[in-house]
Amino acid sequence: MGGSSIREVLVENMRRLAKRVSVSILTVVIAVGAIVAYKGLGCAGAPQGWKSVSSPPQPGDLMEGAWEGAWSSDTKPMRGKLTAVIEKLSDTDYRASFDAQTVLGMSHKSVCVFHIGERAGAWKFQGKEDLGLLQGGTYEYKGTVDGNDFVCTYDSTFDKGVFRMQRRKASPSTGPASAGAGH
Repeated sequence: MGGSSIREVLVENMRRLAKRVSVSILTVVIAVGAIVAYKGLGCAGAPQGWKSVSSPPQPGDLMEGAWEGAWSSDTKPMRGKLTAVIEKLSDTDYRASFDAQTVLGMSHKSVCVFHIGERAGAWKFQGKEDLGLLQGGTYEYKGTVDGNDFVCTYDSTFDKGVFRMQRRKASPSTGPASAGAGH
């Protein structure tokens, strides 16, 4: 075997290896894309329990309950519908479960714990959550809530924007007036 034969064998083996690596990378990209699409499209809709949450559960609690509104990015041409269920964890901490919809019908679900700071008039709150690289990295939130309006800015690894929501209105079929209906 001459030197060119060994060289040709090595080149051919490198081509085969490159092809295998390319196919493997393509397979991983397709799998990740399928997972992201499944999570986004398969789970679209309001946070679990959103329709059954009354507004507000406790008199004087400006934060707990169901909320609906919109989100918008300050750095990208993106916006969409936003719903949330906010639960009281302690006197100063609340867990917000968000479902942000995009114009393409994708759903982005996230959870953040907010810490209430100042309570004079509208409550001021802040929070920070690492949602992972595929969901935008670490998000820092700062906002105010007055019982009817929820306004919160977000600043993440890849985006900045605002959440604007109003307390969800109870549907007529779940309000006190419907309790005696049909009798």
